[in-house]
Amino acid sequence: MKEHLAKKGHPVLFSLMLGIVLTLLVSVASAAASIMELDDTGIRFAQACAFFLMAVIVTVYMSRSSRPRGSYGFKRFEGAKEKRALYYIPLLVIALLQPAMAGINTKLSWVEVGSILLLTVCVGFTEETIFRGIIREKLRFKGPVFYIVFSSVFFGILHMANALNGTDLIHIVLQVINALLLGCILALLIETTDNIIPLIAFHFIYDALAMVCNENLDQEILVVSLLNILYLLYGIYLIAVLLRRNKAQSLSM
Repeated sequence: MKEHLAKKGHPVLFSLMLGIVLTLLVSVASAAASIMELDDTGIRFAQACAFFLMAVIVTVYMSRSSRPRGSYGFKRFEGAKEKRALYYIPLLVIALLQPAMAGINTKLSWVEVGSILLLTVCVGFTEETIFRGIIREKLRFKGPVFYIVFSSVFFGILHMANALNGTDLIHIVLQVINALLLGCILALLIETTDNIIPLIAFHFIYDALAMVCNENLDQEILVVSLLNILYLLYGIYLIAVLLRRNKAQSLSM
């Protein structure tokens, strides 16, 4: 009965709509900022407004839903008491890799840094709530494998616009792979830990540090290549954890 009700709500179409609406809002904000001839800081503020609007929309949706917040992954996190906290250690390495190799751009003004922090906070909350929260809850009846594949590919496709800003084929290909693998890692993590809060924090920190780094195309290619290797190894580990857990649950039944 529950599965029938879940299917009746067109969960796949609803999930696609959420991602597309977010992309359209950000695109409109970016286009408006360009028409107004705003600088990079102004564009970031405009994009932050779009993400904030979508954040309000998804928060209202969850508040009016009959499902508890925990079903979307918003649960109390006590890292010191949870063995699952160890799963997040590789995220710290991933977040710190780019600034460690490229260095921090110390020429950024406080206004620029503020715009970066505002944008990345909004991005982290909104994207994780949509892709690892609401979409996962909507597609739960289809099982974790379908959700992981669907959300990874969808997340990667919507982030390919960033990759197309590259100046050469190698850079573009690596960025596309990066987007797909990162989406897969985050989907695997939410299935492994069932807690979205650390993922929101990681998404914010990862994006913020990446945006305050020095720009160097040659260095960026090396960093993205290393990140893709880390994602692949991390993904294999998380898949092994999930398979081992499912096997243990099957034996206990």
